[in-house]
Amino acid sequence: MTNAANNGSPSLPSIDVEFAKEAFGLDCIKKAAYRFVDVFALDIRTGPNGFLCQLRFHRSHSVDAARDVENKFRIEVLDQDLRARISEETATTRNVILGYAFSRTGLQDE
Repeated sequence: MTNAANNGSPSLPSIDVEFAKEAFGLDCIKKAAYRFVDVFALDIRTGPNGFLCQLRFHRSHSVDAARDVENKFRIEVLDQDLRARISEETATTRNVILGYAFSRTGLQDE
């Protein structure tokens, strides 16, 4: 656990998390972080091996509580990544189904 300065104001507790760029996309990390906006702010930097994320907590957390949030964040990043992959893999089928469904509504002029 590290402390990060915040422009002269008291430092906020933070924790550093790294994600390999080969495994996770930046959009997945951002979507996951959005689910935790009530717990921490996220600073993201690109490093040589991936994305370096600093979770800057809004309130002080014990080491155990911070590690728990980190684990939940990692799980959420994985979840967002899997959602994105499933969406890509099923896009063609989904578009065919939607196209068929909307073709039967009579909303289009013939």
